[in-house]
Amino acid sequence: MRTSLPSLTLSLLIVSTGCSKEPDVDNVPVGADVQLTREDGALVEGKLVERNAEAVRVDVGPVTRSVERDKIAAVQVRNTEKPAPIPEAARFREIVVPAETQLKLRLTNSVGSATSSVEDPVQAELSEAVVINGITVLPAGSPARGHVTAVETAGKVKGRASLAIRFDSVAVAGERYAIDAQFARTAESTKARDAQKVAIPAAIGAVIGAVVGEGKGAAIGAAAGGGAGAAVVLSTSGPEIVLGPGSILSLEAGRAIEVRVPIERP
Repeated sequence: MRTSLPSLTLSLLIVSTGCSKEPDVDNVPVGADVQLTREDGALVEGKLVERNAEAVRVDVGPVTRSVERDKIAAVQVRNTEKPAPIPEAARFREIVVPAETQLKLRLTNSVGSATSSVEDPVQAELSEAVVINGITVLPAGSPARGHVTAVETAGKVKGRASLAIRFDSVAVAGERYAIDAQFARTAESTKARDAQKVAIPAAIGAVIGAVVGEGKGAAIGAAAGGGAGAAVVLSTSGPEIVLGPGSILSLEAGRAIEVRVPIERP
């Protein structure tokens, strides 16, 4: 019985396809760049740094991830010159935004030293995206939530206005992530302007006193003028802090942020 060439070719193709499979993790040398897919759909890409009977550890940059062996759906060695296609089972990447990463937030509500109280909610959104290794991890427009942690109004005698805010979280693709980002501002000092308010009336009083009563009158006039200037300072509060909608706040992430970034397929 003779087998036709097309039938033989098809049989070889089926055998070849049936024998091909993702490389077993035990066959991947430690130190190799790997692309590992967990059963929950997470794609872990990095350098295989450790392997034992229970789990493998992959260095993904800011952190090292441990993946239990029985949670591994697929693993393959990465070729940096010719990237492997993303497995169908992979649904998202887990990417870490390092602590102290710069975040720029745009306020969507008003907050101020004279109008806000401790624990008042503060709403904002990212004005710029956070990109890690070419992947947008925190998109621009992602909403952030926080609250006022400290506030002081401007004093008439002493004390400058101050305001402190803590942003607790940012939301991405329906998930909310802790960011622990702090913002604080203190109003500018008015000492130089206060000194001018006292000095100018004192000088005017001295001139008037000199005209009226020569030297002694000048001293009396200066004291009277200075007192008038001091009264103005004591009755005037310093500037308040006012941050309206659209205000941009630059701050740092107070902790590493581990984000699940959905995989977009063409």
